[in-house]
Amino acid sequence: MFSKLKNLISWRHGVQLFFALVVAYIGIDFILFVNQLTKKSLAVINRPPGVEAFLPLSALVGLRAWLATGRFDPVHPAGLVIFLIILVTSLLFKRTFCSWICPIGTLSEGLGKIGRALFGRNFKTPIWLDFILRFLKYILLLFFLLAIFWGMSGTDAASFVQSPYNRISDIMMLEFMEHLSIVGLSVFGVLALLSVMIENFWCRYLCPYGALLGLISFLSPVKITRNQNTCIECGKCSKSCPSRIDVAHESRVFSPECTGCLNCVQQCPVKDTLTLKTSWGKKTLAIPLLTIAILCLWFLGIVVAKLTGHWGSDMTVETYRQLLFML
Repeated sequence: MFSKLKNLISWRHGVQLFFALVVAYIGIDFILFVNQLTKKSLAVINRPPGVEAFLPLSALVGLRAWLATGRFDPVHPAGLVIFLIILVTSLLFKRTFCSWICPIGTLSEGLGKIGRALFGRNFKTPIWLDFILRFLKYILLLFFLLAIFWGMSGTDAASFVQSPYNRISDIMMLEFMEHLSIVGLSVFGVLALLSVMIENFWCRYLCPYGALLGLISFLSPVKITRNQNTCIECGKCSKSCPSRIDVAHESRVFSPECTGCLNCVQQCPVKDTLTLKTSWGKKTLAIPLLTIAILCLWFLGIVVAKLTGHWGSDMTVETYRQLLFML
């Protein structure tokens, strides 16, 4: 019975489910909080700080301001904390945020599975087109980095953090999602359709977040490692890789496209031929240990932020109301 359960849900899928439930809870909590504001009722539900995870550009500007002024973002501190945790996660454990935690990554993976159920497979872009399209996310990343770290001074970044727009950017994000225009619906629809047909379309070609984490993951001490002596060259690892990495011909996977999903490790028919190993001492990082390490890193990061006063926003309910009705 245990073996059947293990086949149904892997460690990674368990973590994905956990974070999906957390995101759903935060989303519902935030909607209820905003409804209180619009109805001018007394605040009963507090604003969930975790909603700031969906404000990555605000976090990036907050980081710019923090580095320049030494003052940690007081408006969306949780957003900056989560951003820093994600960077550390990628530095230590490759792009596991993308394949283990990110709700967009989980959704994209699910859409890909729907595609395989409908068409029997996911379609692949030609190698030359795939190579060109993969550069799009790096171009988007470069645009945002230049705009924020070169185009904005430290003073400009600090002013933006305190601006009315940034202060209620979480509510504006919710308003945008609740009142999508035809154009917005069309864009999301096209992206969803492409993700059904082409596995991880958004993550592979358009996500600047993934591009940043991929570059950072170069420095990660853990990498997928292939034992060439025991490899039977069946090619199952390469076929199972959603990032289209030719794992079967790599002794150690350095590609920034590797998300640490471990599909290749789980598909390998020869025990200990494909493993996640550290660069020092070539120690194997077992999947259960990796799972515990990722969860502990997130838990510890949030606890430290709370204890040091870098989690809750300085925004009061009354300030929210005043800014909301100025729109």
